[in-house]
Amino acid sequence: MANLINKIKNSSFFGFALVGAINTGFSFIIYILLLRLDLYYIIASILSYIAGIAVSYLLNTRFVFKEEKTIGNFSKFVSVYLTALVINTGLLYALVNLIGFNPVLGQIGVTCLVLFYNYVLQKLWTFKKASS
Repeated sequence: MANLINKIKNSSFFGFALVGAINTGFSFIIYILLLRLDLYYIIASILSYIAGIAVSYLLNTRFVFKEEKTIGNFSKFVSVYLTALVINTGLLYALVNLIGFNPVLGQIGVTCLVLFYNYVLQKLWTFKKASS
């Protein structure tokens, strides 16, 4: 059992999820602040998401995938996150406008789903060399 726990703790997914939790907290605080400034929830989501990309890139290159910061991996990283932003925005819009979810609860649910999308593409495409 201890071996399984150590394997999980040392996995890149665990690190990615931990960095993601830190980044999500940062982005979520920005999202809430922007909502309190009466910004439309979609605009608040997009702006907070973009702010989180920089924090996520710095933490993931240093602590999770242990890669050098290069234009190539930065471009791939941003590409993955921008496509995830489109998915995030579309799902959030559907949850809030079509189903009637609260924007904050909707964002929490969408964030959980997009986490897996981001991890798989970052591991298999952006930081492929480090993960091989």
